[in-house]
Formats: sequence, C-alpha cells, structure tokens
Amino acid sequence: MKAKFFFLLWLLTVAAFAQKKTAPAAPFNPFIGLDAFVNQMLTEWRVPGASVAIVKDGKLLYAKGYGLKDVKNNLPVTEKTLFPIASCTKSFTSAALAILADEGKLDWNKPVKEYMPDFQLHDEYATRTVTARDLVSHRTGLARHDWTWLYANLDRQSLYQRLKYLPLSKPVYAQYQYNNLMFMTAGVLVERISEKSWENFLREKILQPLGMKQTVLTYPELFQTADYALSYRDNNGQWAEQGFGSNVDAIGPAGSVKSNAVEMANWLLMQLGKGKFGEKQIVSEANLKENHTPHIIVSPAEITFSELGYATYGMGWSINTYRGFLRLAHNGSIEGYRSQMAFFPNENLGVVILTNTGLADYYFVNSVCNYVSDKWLNLSAIDWPSRLKTAQAEAKAKTEKAKQDNAAKRKSDTKPSHNSDSYTGTYQHPAYGSFALEARGDDEFIGVFHGLPFTLKHYHYDVFEGTGVFDQTKFDFRIDAKGAIDRVMVTLSNAGEIEFKKGAPSP
Repeated sequence: MKAKFFFLLWLLTVAAFAQKKTAPAAPFNPFIGLDAFVNQMLTEWRVPGASVAIVKDGKLLYAKGYGLKDVKNNLPVTEKTLFPIASCTKSFTSAALAILADEGKLDWNKPVKEYMPDFQLHDEYATRTVTARDLVSHRTGLARHDWTWLYANLDRQSLYQRLKYLPLSKPVYAQYQYNNLMFMTAGVLVERISEKSWENFLREKILQPLGMKQTVLTYPELFQTADYALSYRDNNGQWAEQGFGSNVDAIGPAGSVKSNAVEMANWLLMQLGKGKFGEKQIVSEANLKENHTPHIIVSPAEITFSELGYATYGMGWSINTYRGFLRLAHNGSIEGYRSQMAFFPNENLGVVILTNTGLADYYFVNSVCNYVSDKWLNLSAIDWPSRLKTAQAEAKAKTEKAKQDNAAKRKSDTKPSHNSDSYTGTYQHPAYGSFALEARGDDEFIGVFHGLPFTLKHYHYDVFEGTGVFDQTKFDFRIDAKGAIDRVMVTLSNAGEIEFKKGAPSP
C-alpha cells in the first residue's frame, strides 16, 4: 500500500513537472508598466501634462494623455490635445524641400541665391555658396542670433531681409551651429519656389495627405481649437502660465507646428514608411533619404552616455545610435513646451512625447523616450531617470560655478568713466532692433528690449551686467574719438559680441 502511494505521488510529480516544462511562456508585453512609469515621471520631474504615442511596423499601437492641460480648471490631457512641437517642425520644412526636389523645382546643391536673388548674408562668399541643403543642416556659418526674432514685433519677410546685418561666426561648412533663422529662410525658399505660403504648402502637401486634420501652424488657429495644452513655469512652487508671446510664428518653418500625439504618430509612420503613408507616396524614398543622411558632425563631439553614439545632423533630424540601434530624433522647446520624437528605421519603431513645461527641460522626455525604446527593443532596463537626475545636478552645479567664476573676475573698486546721463539713450542694431536705457541711481540702468524689461548693474569699469531678460549678459560701453559714449558691445549667448550704436537709425 505504501509503495503504491509513493508510486502515485511520483507519477503526479512527473506529470506536474512535464506540464510546467511544456507550458508556453507568457508573450512579451512592452505595455506592462508604461502607465505607471509615465505617471511616476510626471511626479518626479514635476510636469503638469504629457501625451505619448508609439508606432511599430506601420501601425499606431499606443496613444494616451497624462496629467493636465489646464491646471486651474483641472482639465486632462488626451491623446488629441494639441501642443506646440517647436523645433520638431524642422523635419516638416526639410520634407517640404524634398517634395520640391521630387517635383523637379529644387536642386539640393544649387546655391540659394539662384532661386532668391535677394538672399544676402553678411559674408559674400557664404551668400554665393549656401545651398538649400546647407540651410537645413546647420552648416552655414551663421550663429543662432535668436534675439533678432524672439518677442520682436517683426514678420518673416522683415527677419529675412535683416540677415545681411548678422555677422557669421564661422566659415561655411566649418562647424555645426544650430540655427532657427536658416530654417526660416528655408521656409521662405519654399514660398518663393512654390508661390504659396509655407503654411499653405504644408497643409496641401503634407498635413492633408497625412490626415493631420487637427494640426495647426499658427497661434490664432490654435486658440480657435477646443483642445490645446497651456504651458507652465514654476512660480515659487506654484504653476503659472507661461504665455504665447515669443513670435515663433514669424519663424514658423523653424518651429511653429502645433500637433497632438495621434497625428504626430502619422508623421513618424511616414518617415518609417520611406515617404509613404497608407497608399500615398508623400515624398519619394530617395529625397526623404536625403533628409535622413548625416551632413555634419554635431560639435563639440562628445558622448554623454556610453550607450549613445556620436551625434550628427541630417536635414531636420539628429542622427546617432542608441545602444547600437540607428536612431533619428529631434527635440523641441518654445515657451515652456518640450517635445521629443524619435524613430528607429531598422526596427520600424517610433515614439513621440509632448509636454507643457520647461521646468524639467528635456530630462522628462528623455526618460520616457529611453524607457519606451528599451522596452520595445527588448533591451535590459537602464535606470535613465537616476542617470538624468545626476546629469541635471551636474548641470546646475556647472551653472552655479559659472556664477561664482563670474563674480570672482569682477574688478573691485572701479567705477564708470562717465556720469550716468552719458549712458542713457537709445541703442540700435539693424537686425536686433533697439533698447532705451534710463538711469536709476549712479550705477544702475533700466531698459526694455522687445517689450521685456531688464536692469543693468555696474560690473567693473565701463562694463555693466544684465538681469531679467539679459541675465548675466555683459554690456561693454565704448567711447568715440571725442570721449563720448557712442556704442555698447553686448555679448549674447550663441551669437557673440553684438554692437548697438547709440542713437543710430533702424534699417
């Protein structure tokens, strides 16, 4: 009896083991944990709202909104909530040029001057040499000069006509220099060749064929829609609305598309589909490949994390490798909005993340994008949030050290060479516009530039330092042959020294 019992127990054990051994493994599900992760990131990085979409193998597999699009009224983000995508727009403008190339109206390598005789840069060689390809690959030699358009009361044509007053900081092709004004110029080129506005060309040739019916290209259009996200900045721990005064629509081809996760998924599907969406060939495979081909090394050449390859730039796309996989991506930043789109052409995978605060800079979108990439590429998980928090802390420490170094460089016991009235007045630059200075005490001035207030405080000698819109910017006042203050050299980030002449007329 005992032997029969043990034999029966043995049979049951073998049967159970065999059943366990042959039971099929649970299918891999990259969606597991995604919701919890995104919501956790919203909390950790302090982001009011976000929208995420994932495409794979020609299909939209995931689109969802998280958090709030309107904090005051407690309104949630949906997958159809519109966000300004900022510089992700650049890929649209590059695709517009590709379509013109398909139509035989544009040669990538022909100088822009041959299409637009009034095209003029400060350097004559650059003027005669720069091509459409160069405009959208950040290799013209022109520094950013973003303060020519930011918050300025200028339209696209006015900004285009002022390019000739902006000095190049590098020779053509010498170095990667990210540039919004050159993408704006590419939009002007689209307009001249097509005889349509950049906005209408995009609507007809790209947005409508892609079914991007809710995507808009200007703020007035955005404000007429019912579902768009407000952007936010931190105000002593509370959210405050950022506003919409940047003037980005004027440089629209560089950054004015406003879209949602679902429709941006269509954009990525077209990129992954080699220019095709559904049965429609939006842009030829050959000319889209021109957009996707590296044209310049992003400098300084450095690898922040070992999983990332050296960065290059094509036309409207940053190109590198992520953990050994080819990746094309772009970020966007305007008025508190942050966005990121990325796709892996060889894995037929794409992801887009849209957010409504700049408080976390790109750390939030990178955390989510990398998490999704790891999951869908079936890679071992990397704790990107911890890594990026370390990077954020290091960046803050670097900024603080720069402030300390700046204070240490100041020469004490110096004073301005002239009385305060000698520095007051209006200072002008033919591309940047003007600002007026009024004295407030012996060594302090107040001014307004493009409608934004700033203060100048004495740094040393005839150098003053800005606060407000010109925070930590140096203003170096100069004298003429008679000893009178006649100009000021303003050292602007990503532009260099810009000379504003006292009392000089605008162009």
